[in-house]
Amino acid sequence: MSLKQRFASASHAAMTQAQQWGVPVEDLERVVDQRLQPLLVKHLSRFVIPFVRRSGARVVALAPGRVVCRMPLRGNVNHIGTMYAGALFTLAEFPGGPLMLATFGMRRFIPIVTALDMQFVRAAKSDVTVELTLTAEEAERIEAETLAEGKSEFEVRGELKDAQGEVVALSRAIYQMRPKRR
Repeated sequence: MSLKQRFASASHAAMTQAQQWGVPVEDLERVVDQRLQPLLVKHLSRFVIPFVRRSGARVVALAPGRVVCRMPLRGNVNHIGTMYAGALFTLAEFPGGPLMLATFGMRRFIPIVTALDMQFVRAAKSDVTVELTLTAEEAERIEAETLAEGKSEFEVRGELKDAQGEVVALSRAIYQMRPKRR
């Protein structure tokens, strides 16, 4: 059983027990969705995908509509001493999951990356950071379209920056959001 499945199972069991005790579960669900899940996603997301864990990528900031991740240069160096292109690609792709989970929660939707394009601008000679955002309006559109049509396609762009704030790569990811089947 995956970490995500174990968390979902434990969460469901806790909610069921709380209902039996007469606790207002709606309040608990709101607290879990708005406070606990983003915190868990921030700290545990790198453990869900072993490759990401080995790369050293970390979520450094997470909130609904915004994620910031960092990839260390150490352990991700290519044959010329700069950051390996695959590490940059991982840094561009990986944060989409935490961003979607923090924005939409873990219960209703499943995000799927369907395409990711990279433009390498300059060599990265330090740790690299990326910030991905999704406006509240775009999140509302995605949610409404997913519920009405059964899926929604949308784009998320990122600027990967070195420790000096210089852009080393640009990313453009196409996602498809689908309702979670229960």
